[in-house]
Amino acid sequence: MEPNLHFWIRENQTFVQRFLHCLDILAPTNVLLSHEKIKTARELLRSEQTSKDHIEDQKIQKAQKESLATVNPDTGHVIPMLFRPAAFFPITGPLVFLFLQKSKGIKAALFPQFFIHAYNTEFSIINGNAIHAKYSLEQQLLGMTTAISTTIFGISPLFMMNRYTSKGPVVQNVVTKILPIPFLAFLSIFNVVVSRSHEYQNGIRVMDENGNVVGLSREAGTKAVGETALSRGLLFGTSVLLSSVFSYVLERIKLAHQNPKFLVAMKLNMTLLVMGLMVPVSFCVFPQTGQIPRTSLEPEIQSLTEETTLYYNRGL
Repeated sequence: MEPNLHFWIRENQTFVQRFLHCLDILAPTNVLLSHEKIKTARELLRSEQTSKDHIEDQKIQKAQKESLATVNPDTGHVIPMLFRPAAFFPITGPLVFLFLQKSKGIKAALFPQFFIHAYNTEFSIINGNAIHAKYSLEQQLLGMTTAISTTIFGISPLFMMNRYTSKGPVVQNVVTKILPIPFLAFLSIFNVVVSRSHEYQNGIRVMDENGNVVGLSREAGTKAVGETALSRGLLFGTSVLLSSVFSYVLERIKLAHQNPKFLVAMKLNMTLLVMGLMVPVSFCVFPQTGQIPRTSLEPEIQSLTEETTLYYNRGL
């Protein structure tokens, strides 16, 4: 059985337990783990018994953390360094800060939005469920289209303001300070739904508690993508909202106006602080390996097993 799936199925965890595991997974050092080290950790996990006598062993625990942080639990493939969970915050945190600079220029707003959506798209595909080989090219083209379209939608209010409306202070405040928050949250959800559309169109693997695959379920795929999309919307929407509130407060401090560099530094720190908290929260708000009642699956899947509850990989 895939060691990562075995861990998440075995551990019937609360949110707090998942959060603590997520902090281990998001350790920056996990980005730099080599393929050789990951292979050694995986071999150790497969060779050891999974009884409670061995779970407390420090070598097993370390190997488990390294495996969870670097290997897709559905495909069993090592995740590229830039798209491992531990790389998500160092890459998206500065981009969100640039996004919050409230630039009124379309070119300045284009850069952070495109890279946020492009990275979010590729991260979702790589950390999602397995793609059949014949759909691989189609999925990459769909991902590229998704990144471009979400960027265009994201800057459309700014474009409309500059081209068709007056540039009064009310309009500028709405377009540059209010609209970007729900837009980014919605487009982040839309991004995941479209980039992982193959999962609810073609189905994902569902398995029993021993890891035996029962079949492919579109219902489970819909549930997995929906949960991940909601968590991504929660991540970016909440991060941008709280960072904007903190920035609003900082801008009204006299000391900040006297020292613009201090204001920029404080805004950066607050944005990274909020993002640093929201990334693990969003990753663990839903279990990594979800449960779905057999009665909620397709009739053809129900006829293949007597298990009352089946499991599926949610992805990130």
